[in-house]
Amino acid sequence: MADTPGSIPAAKPRAAELQLPPQTTLYLDALRRLVRNRLAIAGMVILGLLLICAIFAEQLAPYDPLEQELLLRRQPPSAQHWMGMDEVGRDILSRIIFGARISLQIGIVSVSLAIVVGALLGAVAGYKGGWVDDLIMRVMDILLAFPSLLLAIAVVAILGPGLMNMLYAIAFVSIPVYARIVRASVLSVKEQDYVLAARAIGVPPTRILFRNVLPNCLTPLIVQGTLGIATAILDAAGLSFLGLGARPPTPEWGAMLGQGRGSVFTAPHIVIFPGLAIMMTVLGFNLLGDGLRDALDPRLRV
Repeated sequence: MADTPGSIPAAKPRAAELQLPPQTTLYLDALRRLVRNRLAIAGMVILGLLLICAIFAEQLAPYDPLEQELLLRRQPPSAQHWMGMDEVGRDILSRIIFGARISLQIGIVSVSLAIVVGALLGAVAGYKGGWVDDLIMRVMDILLAFPSLLLAIAVVAILGPGLMNMLYAIAFVSIPVYARIVRASVLSVKEQDYVLAARAIGVPPTRILFRNVLPNCLTPLIVQGTLGIATAILDAAGLSFLGLGARPPTPEWGAMLGQGRGSVFTAPHIVIFPGLAIMMTVLGFNLLGDGLRDALDPRLRV
């Protein structure tokens, strides 16, 4: 009803009664979408169990992973040894639990090294441009021309077999992937208005790159890094299977497959359970990576 002359105007709604939208950010929105993704939740559950095994391996493993009982060699799964015994009488369940710690270390450390080096190279190439961009990216193209596992084998052959050398080799072959991702992001971000404004007022290029450009290139790195851990674990298992990674008696899943491949027909449980451990770990990271990609995709924002 309209106010008549001399009447008291209607009271305006108080601020507390207004329906204001909740405060939100990109990563808070992404977290909400992530927890609604059932496959991503399944991946997090798998990785959560793996992380528990890695942290509390000493408490969860029923036996010493290096202890041998030669009289029980190749014994199938039983009530005492749920996953059976391997070719020299070691408990497979205990070795798989301790192997979770090694696989996570390999995946996380190698991908972290690759992201640091690759992001730095890609950022410099994308921001500087010119001959610097051409030089860095042509080197990355050369590395990408080789199959990753074959290049990792070559690096390990030069450095020598061993767990740390295998980690460095996996990190080295992963650098070009992250360099190209960051370069593509930097090329789009550096033309944004806030970057041009910072340039116009004389902000040093290094500060612009690390304070304004790189923080806005993290989304594709998070997704690719999660998927890259799964790839790193697979590469590590392949190198250990070939005898170029973890050395016996280290309980690494790929090495367990390599050592038990001669018993695949007589005692298949020796290779089935380490193979399942690798498969479930890679599946967990892939499910989580796909969920992060969907959650962080700007086209899905409301």
